[in-house]
Amino acid sequence: MSDIESRVSDIMLAKLRVRDPSLDRSDFDKSIYDLDLDSLDVVELTQILERELKVRADRREIANLMLLEEFRSYFVLLATR
Repeated sequence: MSDIESRVSDIMLAKLRVRDPSLDRSDFDKSIYDLDLDSLDVVELTQILERELKVRADRREIANLMLLEEFRSYFVLLATR
């Protein structure tokens, strides 16, 4: 895993563990909704990642992401452009 991949994962886990401290990277293969995240959680996570990575996400793209891994990969891609 690259440095940016690790950083994005760590940022995501910090936010997600507020709701469920038992979450880890193996949970990234789960759906956002299977983890009982609502739209506000997704918005907050998006804002945190945008701020930390100094990127701007496309809200339409975010709305189409179902798995946490897709979400992570999207932000890795943004951060490496």
